[in-house]
Amino acid sequence: MADVVGAMLVRNGEILLGLRAAHKSFAGDWDIIGGHIESGETAWSALRRELIEEIGVECVAGDHLGTLNIGSDPSVLHVYSVSSWEGEASLRNDEHTEIRWFRLDDAERLPNLATPLYRAMFASLCCRS
Repeated sequence: MADVVGAMLVRNGEILLGLRAAHKSFAGDWDIIGGHIESGETAWSALRRELIEEIGVECVAGDHLGTLNIGSDPSVLHVYSVSSWEGEASLRNDEHTEIRWFRLDDAERLPNLATPLYRAMFASLCCRS
């Protein structure tokens, strides 16, 4: 079982999701931004590294939302809500073919989410103010 981390970047009632590339797990699914926790890293430091590597933003503040077991060979996904960052998100590697901002209620209804477990988390973010 692998430990992975994911960020739900949220601004103005919208969430940033990435469309997984064909050569990656969860290909063709909308997913949160993140990746594997490397040896010696904390979940928070891995989150900060992954955001820089994948979309070029520096995480400033975030809250741990919980953990999910995902995938056929289950991974433990540590999910964070990220409300403050520096930089403008843009694709920086080949993990995703596209990144897009979705209204939270629209994201909840996407048929091709990497895991349906995201829906409850998106709904909880709708209620935070």
